[in-house]
Amino acid sequence: MKVAFGSASKRRLSRALLGVSVAVAILSLPGCATYSASFAKVESAAANRDLKEAIKSLDELKLSGPDELLHHLNKGTLLSLQGDYAESNRHFDAAKSLMETLNAISVTEQAASVISNDTVKAYEGLPSEQLMIYSFEALNYLQLGNIDDAAVEARQFDVKQGLIAEKNKGANYLSGAFVRYLNGMVYEAAGERGDAVIEMRKALEGYKAQDSDFPVPQKLREDMARLAAGKPAVSEVVLILHNGLGASVDENNIRVANPFYDPRKTGDIAMLSLAVPKFVKRSLPVDHVVLSSGANSATSEVVEDVNGIAEKSFNDRMPAIIARGALRMVAKNVAAQEAKKRMQDNPYAVLLNVVTDVATNVSERADTRSWSLLPGNIQMARLALPEGRHDLTATYYGSYGNIVGVREFKGVELKSGRKVFVSDYYLNPPAAPKAAN
Repeated sequence: MKVAFGSASKRRLSRALLGVSVAVAILSLPGCATYSASFAKVESAAANRDLKEAIKSLDELKLSGPDELLHHLNKGTLLSLQGDYAESNRHFDAAKSLMETLNAISVTEQAASVISNDTVKAYEGLPSEQLMIYSFEALNYLQLGNIDDAAVEARQFDVKQGLIAEKNKGANYLSGAFVRYLNGMVYEAAGERGDAVIEMRKALEGYKAQDSDFPVPQKLREDMARLAAGKPAVSEVVLILHNGLGASVDENNIRVANPFYDPRKTGDIAMLSLAVPKFVKRSLPVDHVVLSSGANSATSEVVEDVNGIAEKSFNDRMPAIIARGALRMVAKNVAAQEAKKRMQDNPYAVLLNVVTDVATNVSERADTRSWSLLPGNIQMARLALPEGRHDLTATYYGSYGNIVGVREFKGVELKSGRKVFVSDYYLNPPAAPKAAN
């Protein structure tokens, strides 16, 4: 049976469909709910130590606009792991500059995020991530043998950490203890023993304040005792291990009652969807590393619980995230109710109401972005050796005492009373692809 439409009916239907189409377009702005999943290819290549392919995969993601900071942070990390320290620092410098810009406009962007979802905000990094960038840059300079620029990073960090601590009062985990420990060694290497003592004392206080799951590093205590006694530094190799990957962020959808629900209204929706991010820790492949050269060896200490600090930083932001989500949910629902009122005389009102409700819920996305290539924790092994060239072996042990990997560093040159910094990373092998059904 054919149904004939008059010109007036056609115009009403056309206007109604156009209105719904515009609503859907506005409410369904693209989000980043699959951001963590999109990084799987990058992480898989890095785990296989194919850093060239990891960088290629990262570039193919074309992170720009609100995701530009993530491009610089992750690109800088991969370049550092690849040994391209100067280019790595170029990206980290760009990231720091962008962070400062974003901090200045974040209030405006947060207002915009209430209208659509948090993914429209430019990613500015967790406070813990904003501190961690300084350790990456300093370590890059140390591996380039550029002590002076590493000392500049140390001074910049002191200012930045003070600002973050002021903005996040009571967040003792943002002490930056590990970065200060590293900076203390930088100051001593630069001949600034007074600053080294101050920085290491702040590191000690920071470790105690952040209440970590690991003790204050023993080597830090030894450094402080040696500096207090006026004894010179010894020749040693310092290995920094980036162990595993930091947490990923998933989306968690919460169903909440619609405060405007009216059971007397046809097509009204009783429940609304609020999307919030969920912090998901990943396992760490290395329990400890033993750095050796001949009969000499040193066992690593955990110096930074990146996962734990990031989780605390993440949890502190959750109340604001939920508050924005609740405001956004109310604003969208009010807009949907107004749209329904305008369509109530339309013969297709029930269908159009359903489409409006679907658009309102589909547009709600959680922000699952993070500095994906941060390690789960950072370990440090310090091996004192005589002046000269040395071949080093780093043996990585799993939690059951089994050897999970071995790395070699050939011809590392040590000068009297100086430190040489080397770094490595170890990731869990990527999961095997699922068999096709």
